[in-house]
Amino acid sequence: MSRLRFRQLRYPLIALAVTILLLGTHHEYRLHTSYAAAQRTQTVTISSAGFLPNQIAVREGEHVSLMIVNTDTRPHNLAIRDLNVTSTELKPTQSTMLQFSAEKKGEYSFVSDSPGYPETGYQGKLIIE
Repeated sequence: MSRLRFRQLRYPLIALAVTILLLGTHHEYRLHTSYAAAQRTQTVTISSAGFLPNQIAVREGEHVSLMIVNTDTRPHNLAIRDLNVTSTELKPTQSTMLQFSAEKKGEYSFVSDSPGYPETGYQGKLIIE
């Protein structure tokens, strides 16, 4: 291979080598992951009516992902105080993802921490079975 041709191909070859390395690492990681804990994503919409849905049931040991979407005209957040899980304050039309493990069975309240909101319907319940 000529020196000029090698110079033209060196960056694509480096990119190919890095891609193969990353794919190999990803495959290695997936082989060693535990499939004992299930994973699911639940969307929780914050609207003028409160949290929709306002009750969520998951299994103990499950990895929970909550997609929080604020469709109300005021800023809100979602906080499960007993589990130390809190989203950032979401302005109207913003969303965020909360992820945590459901480690202990029980019923846990979730609220919008902003002043006045829990009293007006911005509350719900997470049930870990």
